[in-house]
Amino acid sequence: MSTILSITTDRKTGGIATALASYSAALAQRGHQHVVLLPSGTAAVDGLSGMDSVRLITMPAAMIRFHLLTGALFHGRLRAAIGAADAVFTHNARLAPMARRCRRPVCLISHSGKLRHLEAADHAVFLSRAAESRARARLGPDHPDHPQIHVIPHGFPACDTPPRPSSSSGPVRVLAAGRFVPKKGFESLLQAAGLLRQRGMAVRFDIYGDGPLRPVLAEMIDRLGLDHVTLHGWRPSLDRAFAEADLFCLPSLEEPFGLVLGEAMGWGLPVVATSTDGPLDVIGHDGTGPEQTLRAGGMLTAPGDAAGLADTLAFLAGDRNRLATAGAAAHQRVTTDFGMEALADRLEGLIAKACRPQPAGRS
Repeated sequence: MSTILSITTDRKTGGIATALASYSAALAQRGHQHVVLLPSGTAAVDGLSGMDSVRLITMPAAMIRFHLLTGALFHGRLRAAIGAADAVFTHNARLAPMARRCRRPVCLISHSGKLRHLEAADHAVFLSRAAESRARARLGPDHPDHPQIHVIPHGFPACDTPPRPSSSSGPVRVLAAGRFVPKKGFESLLQAAGLLRQRGMAVRFDIYGDGPLRPVLAEMIDRLGLDHVTLHGWRPSLDRAFAEADLFCLPSLEEPFGLVLGEAMGWGLPVVATSTDGPLDVIGHDGTGPEQTLRAGGMLTAPGDAAGLADTLAFLAGDRNRLATAGAAAHQRVTTDFGMEALADRLEGLIAKACRPQPAGRS
């Protein structure tokens, strides 16, 4: 059994907060202890506080950085946690150089896929093979001071709701969700919704989220006359939306993984996603042609291509049997390859490598 110290200064919902909960559950499966250092009142606290295998240390983000830089000299509880830790997981790249002061193996978890501060880590973890490839190209040939590179995608708990066939009447309901920011591609989705309306297709869109682009998206819906599109606010849970939808769409211009994609597939929803990092691994693993991706639960389209997105949505939405078959494949893909057992296996492998004696050059 090992003790892992995870550190983040992130306060937002989604990404890192969700990953900390899934990491905690996966580590607990293998008997590991998880100590999490994070900002007071952050979104992740509520989800982690009820987990028996997790111990939380909370403080303002500025104090986290201060105590890391001082080796927790002025914080006895954190100093004890560092002393008991077998490895340190940093969930923000800029924390990796500070975490070196803990004198423990440092594993940088790159949730964004960006290549910052890699040289400060002993191990660098990416969510997709595309991000891994960029990291290897950036680092060049193996060198003792380069981190070991790993691919560990997100894991998803088993969904109690089995795949269900789409309803046989009424418009096909397309669900999308995410932050309303440019890189999430919602403007392309609205353009695609307008093209489908011009074709006379019976499709409705329910879009959940919030962010700075909300007024822009609302104005676009009004200007294009998209009365078949509804902007919902942010929801702490999308379970009801997943249960009522027929198809999920992830129109991102860039996507390191796409947590909501795996959640939707776990509910048995077929998916349409852009050919970005995460979706390429999740549904494009056997190739990027429609026949291959449909066997994994969905279809890929080019980022920012509204016409291509409309064509792909129309292909799936136009055949209820195809929707049901792809939905069953999506559920199977996530359950088999992205379940909590798979995440536990991958983390177990990372810990085994991280806890080996480090070369003398790493300090």
